[in-house]
Amino acid sequence: MIKISLKRALGAMALSWLFAIHPSLATADTGETLESIYKMRTTAFGILGDYYMFSGLEGDSRYNREIESGIAQFEAQLANLTKEGTPTAKLQTMANALTHWQEYKKLLETNRSDFLAQGYANARLVDELGKSVISLNDSLKALYDGIQQDTQYPISELTQATRDMGLMISTITAEYAARSTSSLGQVMVININEGGMDGQGKKFGELLNTLKAQSKSEQRIFKIVDQIGVKWDFIAKSIANYNENAVPFIVNTYGDRITQNLETVGNHFTQSMQAKK
Repeated sequence: MIKISLKRALGAMALSWLFAIHPSLATADTGETLESIYKMRTTAFGILGDYYMFSGLEGDSRYNREIESGIAQFEAQLANLTKEGTPTAKLQTMANALTHWQEYKKLLETNRSDFLAQGYANARLVDELGKSVISLNDSLKALYDGIQQDTQYPISELTQATRDMGLMISTITAEYAARSTSSLGQVMVININEGGMDGQGKKFGELLNTLKAQSKSEQRIFKIVDQIGVKWDFIAKSIANYNENAVPFIVNTYGDRITQNLETVGNHFTQSMQAKK
């Protein structure tokens, strides 16, 4: 406990020092940094879902391209956070996230290559891929939480709610892809949703109701939130009954659209909060 507390204290001191000598990081740049880390987390789970779609649909070229696109998006965000002179590049939590990304990417490429070469992937390595994304997400969460806690400019609670929902839908759709397209051996290793897909689905629904209540005064935003609800209602039953009439393509597609809509809503609440300062 003492070692953990000391690490947290040192991390907080490091961030405070960085914000002191780089005040821009504590203002607009902080918001952009947090948004980048959030997108990296959803992208990581999106790549996992695309891998299961790829392998479950016999090496489908569309999802092979989606994987490539996801890797490019993740690494573009990573490059911005680790380039020379960027305060986040000096953080140990950033170094940890980079290490976990490299491990995840290596496993992803190995499993994908194995599937293309022999028509199936090594079950043990697929297991490690699922565990690797959890480690990557945990390291990115530590980076995100550290920066958020130590800045004097917190993001909107409603923006954070949209991000929590975005992560939920990303993990739900990834697990659904695994369970509806993969072999039993692969399904057994999927453990990315706390409380299972049903539990995450209930939390998602609760946050969605909160967003609806908070956006009634903004017609454009309320309409987008309502569209999120329509999309969620459309796929929620399929997710709850993934063993019956599996529709992974629809769930994957609608999940992506929901994530995009949530980003739009989150950006609105961020801008509204900044306008009030």
